[in-house]
Amino acid sequence: MISRFVLLTTWLLVVPVSVFGQEAVSSSTNPQASATPQTSPTPPLEGPAPRIPAIDELDQAFKQTSLGKAGDEVRLHAQWRELSNRIVSDPDLVAARSKAEKMKTDLTKRQQLRLYYAMFYDRMRAQAASPELKNYIDTRKNQHMGLTAQNRVRPSPSPAATPKPKAKIAAPKVEAKAPEPPLPQ
Repeated sequence: MISRFVLLTTWLLVVPVSVFGQEAVSSSTNPQASATPQTSPTPPLEGPAPRIPAIDELDQAFKQTSLGKAGDEVRLHAQWRELSNRIVSDPDLVAARSKAEKMKTDLTKRQQLRLYYAMFYDRMRAQAASPELKNYIDTRKNQHMGLTAQNRVRPSPSPAATPKPKAKIAAPKVEAKAPEPPLPQ
C-alpha cells in the first residue's frame, strides 16, 4: 500500500512538470506566437560623416608626438649619431682631426680641436632637418667646446721673474747642557 502511495505521488509530481516544460519550449519555438521585438528608430545623421585621415597623415602625427623627455632625448641622439656617421668621414674633417692629434703642446692641440669641432658641428647643423635637432647639435657643440677650455690652470710666472734665493747667514751655535741627574735621597 505504501509503495502504491509513493508511486502515485511521484507520478503526480512528474507528469505536471513534464507538461509545463513542454509547453514552455513549444511556445518559444513557435515563430508566429512570439512577439516581434521592438526596435527604436535610428536617429538621423546630423551633418557629414567625419573625415578619416590617410595613413601618411597618421604616420606624421605619430612621428611628431612626444614620447617624454627621455624618449625625445634618445630619438634626437639617434638622429645626431646618424648625421655624425655620415659627416665624420669627410676628407677635410679627417685632416683637421689628425692635425689636432699631431700637435705637440697642449695649447695648440686644444686650439686645433676647437677648429675641428667648429667645422664638424657647423656641417652637421647645415644638414639637420628639424629645429629640435639643430638645438641638440648646438648643445653638443657647446659641450665639446667646453672640454677644450682650460679653466683650472693659472698661468705660471716666467722663470726670469722669480728672484734667486739669498744665502742664509749661519748663526753661532749654542751648546745646550744636559740636565744633571737627581741626587739620591
